Amino acid sequence: MIQRIQTVYLAIVLIFSFIGLFSTIGEWTVADAIVAHFGNFTFSSYGAYAQFNSTSGPWCLGILLIMVMFLSGLSILLFRKRMRQLRLTIVSTILLIGYVAAYAVFAYYYHLNLEQLTPDAAVPLTPTFHIKLMAIFPVLSIILNCLAIQGIRKDEALVRSLDRIR
Repeated sequence: MIQRIQTVYLAIVLIFSFIGLFSTIGEWTVADAIVAHFGNFTFSSYGAYAQFNSTSGPWCLGILLIMVMFLSGLSILLFRKRMRQLRLTIVSTILLIGYVAAYAVFAYYYHLNLEQLTPDAAVPLTPTFHIKLMAIFPVLSIILNCLAIQGIRKDEALVRSLDRIR
């Protein structure tokens, strides 16, 4: 099981999803002061921007990562059923693509709302969005899932070629 390279790829996807689940994936700053944090389950704003706290936080991002973790773990355990493992990995990849799209939509939505709350000052400072390192884990997970899909297909082709020889 562990000697197969796609199992290693899927395990790394599982680890990336778990680490990314509890970390901050973006933040907004004004003049080097953090005014808002963006996580997989929460959005929090501080200071003059504290009046915008989203009641419907980005909880769907966390749900998508939990689903990816579940599918990756299940794919690792289904190493003898390669076609089912292949389908689960493809579904996991689709969920990760949806995660990246939802992340972009939420970041844009929160950025627009924070720009509207810019306090009146002599020089208006607009918040700038900074992507955190943990936000690239889903993109790396998509790449690792694609590599795992290739490995699963190679294994399936090898098993089918050995069945033909008999």
